[in-house]
Amino acid sequence: MNQQRPYASGTMLVMVGTKRGLFILSSRDRERWEISTPTLKGHRIFYATLDQRSGCRLFTADNNDFFGSFVRYSDDFGQTWQEPEKGIQFAEGSGYKLQNIWVIEPGRVDEPGTIYAGIDPASLWVSTNGGKTWEINSGLANHPTRERWEPGAGGLCLHTIIPDPTNASRMWIGISAVGCMRTDDGGRSWAFANKNTRAGFLPAMYPEFGQCIHRLVQHPKEPEVLYQQNHCGVYKSTNAGEDWIDIQHSLPSEFGFPIALDAHHPDTVYVVVEDPEARQNVGKQFSVYRTQDGGESWEPLTNGLPQGNGVTLGVLRHAMCTDTIDP
Repeated sequence: MNQQRPYASGTMLVMVGTKRGLFILSSRDRERWEISTPTLKGHRIFYATLDQRSGCRLFTADNNDFFGSFVRYSDDFGQTWQEPEKGIQFAEGSGYKLQNIWVIEPGRVDEPGTIYAGIDPASLWVSTNGGKTWEINSGLANHPTRERWEPGAGGLCLHTIIPDPTNASRMWIGISAVGCMRTDDGGRSWAFANKNTRAGFLPAMYPEFGQCIHRLVQHPKEPEVLYQQNHCGVYKSTNAGEDWIDIQHSLPSEFGFPIALDAHHPDTVYVVVEDPEARQNVGKQFSVYRTQDGGESWEPLTNGLPQGNGVTLGVLRHAMCTDTIDP
């Protein structure tokens, strides 16, 4: 890669995808932030991530209304962009058509060049050459239950990808409205991991699949520990998704989209819950909720956040994250 580094070492970067392009926020102290001029102006950027395993390659999920959907990449922080030589496209006659690219996830530390992408309609794609060419994961594409999968309000979107950093054969994905799935054989086969998670909108409350998972996260220091924000609750698993514990007890709503972890404390989790009908904060105070005991109790964090009759805010699934600095 021909690298250009406009940011000093130690600078914190936040990638913000919008309907009007990608913005990069930068800060040395996490108190004062500079906002870049937008790149990919006018493009709908669903997701962006910076891959630092072998340089600094910036990837975006670019869903353009006129030119189509691409995983674009840049080696100069968005000054110039490249398109893949072979992008994400279904074969003719497959019966499927690319709707949107939802998420991009770099592979493991020892897999330089491997990049994963999740799209609508729910499928997993992989590149082993840094985003130049893409291939579909056939194990998921040919899953025996696939014809019975139903979309959520945002489509049949594969929105979360978690490669297990300690097990090269294991990976989790989140699909709305299918649920959590896991592979233990490198993607050749996939099993549902939805035990004890509700689907209150279906006739069967606890089906094998059909849950509307909104976001899934894994703790970096304890890879067996997973958390998810669901359409119907907040859940924790301590056994890699074999089963789930409902931990939303004292929250004012079971509905929300984002969930984020403290990288240094596996029992500290953050969520933003919403009114499920209005898709906005519950009550007049916009709040982030935190647990420091793995979901046994929750407290609202409101310092600096707006309140009042006119406060109607919502946070989307990829719009909350944490850094790795302590504190």
